[in-house]
Amino acid sequence: MKVILNTATGDFVYETKILSLHKYPEVILWGKRVFTIFAPGVYWEAFFYVIPEVTNG
Repeated sequence: MKVILNTATGDFVYETKILSLHKYPEVILWGKRVFTIFAPGVYWEAFFYVIPEVTNG
């Protein structure tokens, strides 16, 4: 499956092929960057925040 990664404003970042799946993944991680699906095969960069896991113990 061909995928295109774009910045949050739609500028081209990278294009590649991923394993053929039944449907496109909702999120792609590329290094430290996160992309969410915008249209089939087209992903836009998303702002994200990591919540540290808290254990009771």
